[in-house]
Amino acid sequence: MKLVVPLLLAALSFGGARVARHGATTQRTLDDANPPPYAPTAGSARLLSLGYTELLADLLYVRLRGYYGEWYGTKAEGVAALAEAITALDPRWERIYEFGGNAMTIAELGIGPPILLRALALVELGMREFPASHVLPMLAGQIYLQDLKTEDTAQRKAWDEKGVLLIEASIRKPGAPLQLATYAAHVRSKLGQRDRASQGLRELLLITKDPRARAKLLDRLAEVEGANADDIAAEMLTARKTFETAWKADRPAVNPSMFLLVGAPPTPGFDLDDLATGGRDLMTVQAFEQLEPLIPSIEDAGAAADTGAVNPAGTEAVPAAAAAPASSP
Repeated sequence: MKLVVPLLLAALSFGGARVARHGATTQRTLDDANPPPYAPTAGSARLLSLGYTELLADLLYVRLRGYYGEWYGTKAEGVAALAEAITALDPRWERIYEFGGNAMTIAELGIGPPILLRALALVELGMREFPASHVLPMLAGQIYLQDLKTEDTAQRKAWDEKGVLLIEASIRKPGAPLQLATYAAHVRSKLGQRDRASQGLRELLLITKDPRARAKLLDRLAEVEGANADDIAAEMLTARKTFETAWKADRPAVNPSMFLLVGAPPTPGFDLDDLATGGRDLMTVQAFEQLEPLIPSIEDAGAAADTGAVNPAGTEAVPAAAAAPASSP
């Protein structure tokens, strides 16, 4: 019995070491067996295409789908290189920005801050190419809020701020799911920005027509403000009517979301005629400033003579009677 226990412990130790070695070997094989496929750099892709940019983009997309779809060893680096090359060849291929950004964040191996930042750069490039897309800012916001990890409190807050701004931008684009509004409000509340969360929910309630979405937004707004949902609903009904009246009166050509952002046209605080003429009336004669005459007029000289004033030369003025010649008898 005394020998059984040591032998059993030795067997377990040997078995554990063997399992560990096998796991390490399997991981090493996994890393080496599926190397990333070749992809030209974004700077050289067009040169290598010899003018057939869309053809090469299609071929690289087929390679991307095949590599990403493999069940083992998919590396984020390979996915990133292929996606970046495709967008360099065909920047107007909208699908690649979403697919590539998603694939980088859920590849099997090699996901880390550098790859996530490359995914963000790709998605943000797509946002510039397709500003009406609600999917791309939503994806970028999710990467900032959920995928990027850090122990730095200041960095975490900065990423959360960027993420929630992107989510809020996505909500205001055509076709966006309004369920994102409750998520954005949750993040704002977590950041201690309850007023911002309340404001965002109220703005969406002004333009939302789906009854089920409105009910969810009202419940979330009541939770954020600690108020009764029925009272908020009555208040928002009045605000909605006021908003629609102002929208149709001031900017009926834009959609409600755009009017919510830009508001009514500004009224000029100045006269446009004054702006064109510099404030001068060009139709009437302007009165010029009267300057002091250098030589006194005759009337001024006579007045000075009567009062015995000194003329401008510094001599006494000659009385008018003395200056006039004597009349002959």
